[in-house]
Amino acid sequence: MEWKLPAAVAEALRRLNDAGYAAYIVGGCVRDRAMGIPPHDWDICTAAAPDDMKKVFQGERTIETGVRHGTLTVVLGDEPLEITAFRRDGDYRDGRHPESVRFTSSIEEDLSRRDFTVNAMAYHPEEGIVDPFGGMDDLKRGIIRCVGAPEKRFGEDALRILRALRFSARLGFPIEENTARALVTMKNRLSLISRERIAAETEGILLGDHAADVLTQYGGVLSAALETEIPWSAVAPIVGGMPKKLPLRLAAALASLGTDGAEKVLRGLKVSRKLEEDTLTLVTWQDTVVTPDAMQYLLMRLGEENLRNLLDFSKVLGKLTEEAEKAASECLDKLLSENACHTLAQLAVHGDDVAALGAKGREIGEILQALLNRVTLGKLPNQKDALLREAARLMNEIKKTSKPQKHKTEGIEIL
Repeated sequence: MEWKLPAAVAEALRRLNDAGYAAYIVGGCVRDRAMGIPPHDWDICTAAAPDDMKKVFQGERTIETGVRHGTLTVVLGDEPLEITAFRRDGDYRDGRHPESVRFTSSIEEDLSRRDFTVNAMAYHPEEGIVDPFGGMDDLKRGIIRCVGAPEKRFGEDALRILRALRFSARLGFPIEENTARALVTMKNRLSLISRERIAAETEGILLGDHAADVLTQYGGVLSAALETEIPWSAVAPIVGGMPKKLPLRLAAALASLGTDGAEKVLRGLKVSRKLEEDTLTLVTWQDTVVTPDAMQYLLMRLGEENLRNLLDFSKVLGKLTEEAEKAASECLDKLLSENACHTLAQLAVHGDDVAALGAKGREIGEILQALLNRVTLGKLPNQKDALLREAARLMNEIKKTSKPQKHKTEGIEIL
């Protein structure tokens, strides 16, 4: 078996070999290439220690990515390549990282420390695939199986529990019986993992083509990771039915918790502010009945991206038929093409106009927002004279009281 490797990868292997060091591509790139999937990155493993690598690649730009653990990044041309020395890990006392590493000359010894058999393969153009743990057989069978004893692998690094679920969700491979039993039994070890790493693996699980199957079978494991209970048997098919957009699938997973519960989980995971806001928008508005008449108002409240997400979300939840979703989407397209007013900047009056009526400070913003609400609800044309008359009326009401009153139109608070 001979694979065509990227020029930079082939050159790195050649230089290491010419210097007398064994070298292979290893891990996920071997798995993906064996499955006919183009690898998104190429990892190289070698018998050369970091100091030896520096000599081999003298004159090239290098980055000491993790020299302590044997990894050097070498830039060949414009291609950064991570090259790691064969190693054997010491004890994992924190349930995540080895206390120490020892460099070795054996590729088989290096592969023995890896998580799953499908990731514990190496390749060299002249030798073919090095596969001491049956990874190719497991690829053909389509299973996720730990290298060696699952309890040992998950005891070393608890994150591997979620990695097993992510690979299963992505590849559609069931998890081998002993591996599955161990990850369920040891799920409480996920408390040892940083929330950022939990978030990254959870995102990968939710975005997998086979997310629904994994959540149905192993939802309890993800509940342990998220530190909250979710009715996965009901939620899983909804998650799987959503378009593969993270806010949609995350909102589907958390919708049963309500806005407060979902916010607590998202804050705990330390996701980005935008992802948190986009996800909470869908959770908060999940019961909205979207109609063309409400589109301009919803566009104002949610913005285009979140409104389009809400249409997809509502359709999967069964709150919008396909025909209704199409009509709403066409209405949204029309509003945008006509530059329909849905932002304060598009109003025919501005802060100076309202201030001229006697409004001050916070009152100016409240009046402008009230005007925008009325325009998007179709209660007021976006014309300067009409808006000024309404602004003057609202200003008079403010003067009659010590604070703005609240008015409601069709159940929506507008001031």
